[in-house]
Amino acid sequence: MKIDGSTYFQIGELANRVGMSTRTIRYYEEIGLLNSVKRIEGGKRVYTEKDIQRLKFIKRLKYLGLTLSEMHELEDIYQIHRTNRKVLPRLLELLDSHVGKIDESIHNLNKLKEEILNYQQKIRQKLNMDEEDPEKRTHD
Repeated sequence: MKIDGSTYFQIGELANRVGMSTRTIRYYEEIGLLNSVKRIEGGKRVYTEKDIQRLKFIKRLKYLGLTLSEMHELEDIYQIHRTNRKVLPRLLELLDSHVGKIDESIHNLNKLKEEILNYQQKIRQKLNMDEEDPEKRTHD
């Protein structure tokens, strides 16, 4: 839709363009992650290309593992300084922290995998022993 030469999108069209539900978009607006929303006559929300870019950025941050709280922190920094020069270093810190957590999870999953494989081997050995000597079967 065009208003005064500018292109605006209704929430349904915006949702389709960014792959989010309208409910999620409204929620992001409610908590202050999407705060540039305009309203036209009758209070109907309309969105701009800038809102589309913002939602795509939020979606990317969510995919990368940032929490809504961390995203809100970045938004607050941006609102205070109005430049990405302050936001990007903090974003790097948050991403570094997430990489550390992922590395720890990978380590723990590898240990679990090793324990499962060892346990499977013990079970197979037990089954093979029981098949070879039925007298040694235990009723565990």
